[in-house]
Order: sequence, then C-alpha cells, then structure tokens
Amino acid sequence: LRVSMLLFSGGEPLLRKDIFEIAEYGKNKGLTMVMAPNGTLLNDENIRKIMSSGIKRISVSIDGPDAASHDNLRQVPGAFKQACEGIERARKAGLEFQINTTVTKRNIGLLPQIMKLAKDLGAKAHHIFLLVPTGRAKEMIDEELSPGEYEETLKFLAQEKKKSSLEIKVTCAP
Repeated sequence: LRVSMLLFSGGEPLLRKDIFEIAEYGKNKGLTMVMAPNGTLLNDENIRKIMSSGIKRISVSIDGPDAASHDNLRQVPGAFKQACEGIERARKAGLEFQINTTVTKRNIGLLPQIMKLAKDLGAKAHHIFLLVPTGRAKEMIDEELSPGEYEETLKFLAQEKKKSSLEIKVTCAP
C-alpha cells in the first residue's frame, strides 16, 4: 500500500497500554509515526516514551484561543488548561507538535486568535478541520459552516498560508 505514515488518534491513544510498543514496531518497519493525544496525559514520562518509541510529532486539538471558548466547544471543563500544559511540556522536551482546530459556527470568528496562539505556543503546524457533521458530530449539524463561510474561511487560510511561519493545512472542506 506504500503507507509511509501512521497516526495514532482516538479517543485518547495514550490510554492504550501497548501504544509505545506498537509505535516502536512501526518505526522499525520504516513508518513515520505520529500521535494525536488530547494533551491531558502529556506528562514528562509519557513525553519521554513518545519520543523514545519513535513518534516524530504529536497533534493536540485547540478549538479556541482561551479556556472559555475551547472548553465550551469540547464540553470538558479544564481541557484547555490541561492541553496547554501538556503542549508546554512537549515543547520543553523538544517534541515537535502541531495544533489541530475544528472550525464551527461557534469558533469561526476566533480563528485568527487561535492561529496566533498556535504560533505563540511554538507549534510547527496548524491543521484546520472544517466540521463535517458525521459520526458523533451529527449532533452538531447546526454548527456546520454555510457555503459562504466555507469559502471565506478557505480564502482567509490561503492568505495566512502565504505569510505564516506555520505549516497550514486544511482537511475536511467539502
């Protein structure tokens, strides 16, 4: 299949007891290993294990520039604080990370501030996911951007990509 990268996501991949063993196996097979933890379990020990198992980059979702907006969208009080603390520990350890953001009607106006936060945190990249209301997100159908909002967001991101030090990538933009 010529797979070159394997992404561990979830839920929370750090809850899997054999995650580092699997990551090391993939690394030894020549795959680039990456992980998408939610940030809450990024303690010093897990960061050390992430790095030693061969995971090259992690991605942590940040959906607002502050606790109120992020926690509201994620519906988990304290999630923003814990994610930022985990990101800071990863940065200090030298683990490359990116920020992922799901854009909805609730946070579309906050995208410039979220991008600034990603830069300020030291992210290598900012990957933007435009909400597609399938799976668990079916309940969020009212949060989906209108076609005009999609277009304006994509234009904004195209301009930002030209001038930003961040790698900007858009996913799920029907």
